[in-house]
Amino acid sequence: EYIQSTSEKEQQIDEQRGGLKAIKDLVALHSSRFGYEDALGKMYMRFTVLLLDLLVYMSAVIAIAKRLIDTKSSVQKESSSSNSIVTTSDWFLLTALTQPALLLTDHGHFQYNTTSLGLALWSFYFMTQTSFVGCVIGSVLFSLALNFKQMELYHAPAVFAYLLGRCFCNENYTKQQQSSGMNFFGKFCALGVSVILTFAVLWLPFAIYPRASLSTKFHLDGISQVLKRLFPFQRGLFEDKVANIWFSLSVKPLSIRSRISPDLLPLAALLLTLVMILPACFMLYRVGQRNTQYSPKKNLEFLLWGSVSISLAFFLA
Repeated sequence: EYIQSTSEKEQQIDEQRGGLKAIKDLVALHSSRFGYEDALGKMYMRFTVLLLDLLVYMSAVIAIAKRLIDTKSSVQKESSSSNSIVTTSDWFLLTALTQPALLLTDHGHFQYNTTSLGLALWSFYFMTQTSFVGCVIGSVLFSLALNFKQMELYHAPAVFAYLLGRCFCNENYTKQQQSSGMNFFGKFCALGVSVILTFAVLWLPFAIYPRASLSTKFHLDGISQVLKRLFPFQRGLFEDKVANIWFSLSVKPLSIRSRISPDLLPLAALLLTLVMILPACFMLYRVGQRNTQYSPKKNLEFLLWGSVSISLAFFLA
């Protein structure tokens, strides 16, 4: 009944943030559809956004700043307005934490984007540690970020390429282990098991949710409904999840929207996206693969820059 009576957009939002919107009236089946302006609901959403921002996103930014910037050797700048000393690390934190888009979108529109971004940053932090155990922890954290909000698919190719390289990396620097495929197989299986178990725990409720029309206790109908709303390809490339390049090509004189079949446009977008992200993915694979002079700081820098490059390619294509 819920799936059939709510719109696709409402269902998509509720699936992404259902655990955060615990107040019943905020997600009531019919009344919330036309807006909910209760003061308690507003206070609840503002408080949860700020709390998650502090616990997840800000903590991740602080941890990454400490690794990327050596506070002892960083250049200190004297503030023009006072006698206090402002370090490079301080400017890094202020820039990241006062980013206008995040403040306006998350704190004003209750999007909870910083929660998924914070989980992704924490995953980057652990993935770039010297020990491969950090990669396993990072894969779990990134799986949580991806399931919290599907926009983390922008960063997924970067994570996959880097972790694949880390599977070939040998931290012990022994030629015998380096030439053995068991080293790669063990690491690859560890990552696979951690990701599969995380996804299974998060998606299991959708598979066992009782439906009167189904006789079995376990089914895939609930999962298919979620996937249809997360990836509404049936609405076409120019509906909701549209990219800039295709908007530019849809106007005269090219007008590809009327020249190319709507069924072929998603495939064309996929191929163009793959072409645009391959250079950055190959670079991240090589960064993760290298065995000598491993530097968590340098690897984190490469992973951040590579993720930005790949996410922009996803957005444009």
